[in-house]
Amino acid sequence: MIWIIRIIILAINMWIIKPLLIGRIDSNEDYYRHFPSVIPSFLPVPTNLTVHEGETARLQCRIHNLGPKMAVWKKSNEPSPLTVGKIAFTPNKNIEVETVDVTETETKYDLIMKDVQQDQAGLYECQISATENYTLNVTLNVLDPVEYKPELELSGTEYVSLMEDIRLTCNATGATKAPDQVDWFFDGKIISEMNPQFYGRLYKLSDKPSPGRSLISEIIVEKATMADRGIYVCRLTKDLAKGFTVNVLNDKKNHRDPKRDNNGGNEQKQSDIMSSSRYNSGSSKLNTLQWTYFIIFFYLASLSWQR
Repeated sequence: MIWIIRIIILAINMWIIKPLLIGRIDSNEDYYRHFPSVIPSFLPVPTNLTVHEGETARLQCRIHNLGPKMAVWKKSNEPSPLTVGKIAFTPNKNIEVETVDVTETETKYDLIMKDVQQDQAGLYECQISATENYTLNVTLNVLDPVEYKPELELSGTEYVSLMEDIRLTCNATGATKAPDQVDWFFDGKIISEMNPQFYGRLYKLSDKPSPGRSLISEIIVEKATMADRGIYVCRLTKDLAKGFTVNVLNDKKNHRDPKRDNNGGNEQKQSDIMSSSRYNSGSSKLNTLQWTYFIIFFYLASLSWQR
């Protein structure tokens, strides 16, 4: 009888009391103490990063078995953290954290630093607190800013036939950021929709691919005429501009000439009128002949009745 009671007590302890105690674990330290197999660890990532001033730095932190804990980013020589979990604890708006659960057991905690300055170089720590502190050190090196030169590329349709569209694309690259706009010229004069030559036929498009330092500007001139041939210029600055020569070919086989089409229509109308006149004239002659035959027939018939 005693051994039966012992078995019941052991079963209650194993299946009821122990799960309840585990379910009441409040601290993360107790979580890792009771589940030692899920102690967090850092996965391999680059621990030495070099960028130029003004660029964006991404400090990587990959954690295996993070559990209920959160990662903290801080600079090693500063007491205050930069980020805690998904929240940034710094007034610098260019610093943020990117968190992603890559798999059920792998979590990404990347520190993103935009427009990096040289005073931000140093040692950074990705920390986890469990039964003990776990730290991943990442070194950030910031070099002098790269000196870019403005660049300009101009391309488009060099040869077009009459009534075809002229398309020109200007790819302008700024020294530090994308330009706000470029100026277009035709034969030395600025291209404007108010210009009578281009009124109703001119379209301007622009795009700034992000991230980058480029502005892509495009102009479209519909239904090209011989007056549209000449030199088109895209200007980024007073010292940087490029020209492009557009040739308009008077290829009458491949376009509709309004004057020619109108003349053709007039000729067709005249031909139709002449045909109709000939038809009407022939028809009137036929009617006259028919009436003549009818009168002669009626006259002969009347003579035969008199006899």
